[in-house]
Amino acid sequence: MKRSGIPLLFGLLLALAAVLSVSGCKKKQPPSPAGEGEPIRLNAAADIENYKEILRKDPNNLQALIGIGNLYFDTNRDLLAIENYRKALAMDPTNANVRTDMAICYRRSGNPVQAVEELKRAISTTPRHAQSRYNLGVILIQDMQDAEGGIKAWEALLENVPDYPYRDSLRAEIARMRSAQGSGKQVYK
Repeated sequence: MKRSGIPLLFGLLLALAAVLSVSGCKKKQPPSPAGEGEPIRLNAAADIENYKEILRKDPNNLQALIGIGNLYFDTNRDLLAIENYRKALAMDPTNANVRTDMAICYRRSGNPVQAVEELKRAISTTPRHAQSRYNLGVILIQDMQDAEGGIKAWEALLENVPDYPYRDSLRAEIARMRSAQGSGKQVYK
């Protein structure tokens, strides 16, 4: 019985397509603002309970405070995340990642003014923290209707983080927004 090479060729093409889709053959896009699009861990409830137990025994456990804050962040329990992030920042006020996540919680809970303040604090302690600078631009543009301030935040990102991986996309968005400002079109879509 002679086998046709078509099923084998089809199988190889499927395998190649799977490898290419996993290997990232996509155009680089700027990240979404923190808090949007991250997967939620399925065992978050159990992990939260584990962190609570650690914190009952050691309320000043920095890693547990950050860990439980991150789980609350991931499950959109923003006020609980803020509470734990504040405690962590009292111990490590220069942690730009925690401060940025806390800022996103403020934004999601309807307080973009506080979010902007927290992002500016993160930038003041860690000037090369790209996510803080990117999110500052997003919040200024989308929540504060300050397109010029948002553009300036993004330009400062490009200036302070020369190896920013989404540099070209961000430059193009800045150019598009500047063009829209002059034409009276919607600046940010």
